[in-house]
Amino acid sequence: MESDRDNEGPTPLRPGNVAQDPDELLDELRSRAQASTRAQERMTALLDAVMAVTADLELSEVLSRIVRSGCELVDAKYGAMGVLGPDREHLVEFVSRGLTAEEHEAIGDVPTGRGVLGLLINEPRPLRLSDLSAHPSSYGFPPNHPPMHSFLGTPVRIRDQVFGNLYMTEKQGATEFTTDDEAILVALAAAAGIAIENARQYAWSRRRSQWTQTAGEVTALPFQGGGQGRARRPAGHPP
Repeated sequence: MESDRDNEGPTPLRPGNVAQDPDELLDELRSRAQASTRAQERMTALLDAVMAVTADLELSEVLSRIVRSGCELVDAKYGAMGVLGPDREHLVEFVSRGLTAEEHEAIGDVPTGRGVLGLLINEPRPLRLSDLSAHPSSYGFPPNHPPMHSFLGTPVRIRDQVFGNLYMTEKQGATEFTTDDEAILVALAAAAGIAIENARQYAWSRRRSQWTQTAGEVTALPFQGGGQGRARRPAGHPP
C-alpha cells in the first residue's frame, strides 16, 4: 500500500535530501515539476466535473454525470451511485457505469446495501480498500459479476443528511486508489450534494406548477361554455 507521503505531492527540497550529482538533481526537479503539473491537471479536471454535474436540473442526468465524472477523475473502471431509501438503511436506486447491458442482465438485481456497501451506509465516511474481498464486511459478488478489487467510496450529503454513496472500483493503471483520489472524490461528492439538491428543488417546483395549472383548469370548468349546457328544443315544438 502506498504511504500518505507518496500521495501528498512532492516535499520541499532540503539540504539533507538534495541530490549531490547534478544529473540526479535535474531528474528530481523534473519529477517535481511533473508532479505539480499533474496536480494542476487534476484540479482543472475536478472544476470541469463540478461544472458538468451542476449544469443539469434533471435528477437522473445529474446522478449519471456524477458517476461518470467520478470514474474519469480517479481512473476507475467501474462506478456507481447508490441512493438511500426512506428507512436510511437500504438502497432504492443504483446508477452505475462500466458494465455492459449484457453484464447487467447476467448479474440480475442491483445491490440493496449489504457488505461493504452497507458499511458505508452505517458508517458514512470515506473508505478506501486495496481488495474488496479481503475486508471483514465483504458479502461477496453475485454470479456473473466481473471481478473487482480496489475500492473507493464516499457519502454524498445534502446539507447534513446522507443522500447516498458514491462508489468507485478497479483503479486503472495501479493496484489501488490513492489518498489524492480520495480527496478528489470527496470534493466531487460535496459538489454532487449541491447539484442533487438543486435538481430535487427544480423537480418539486415543476410538479407544483403543474398541479397549480391543473387545479386552475378544473376550477374553471363550471364557468366555461356560456349557455351551452341549456337543453335545445326539437324543431317545431312550441316554446
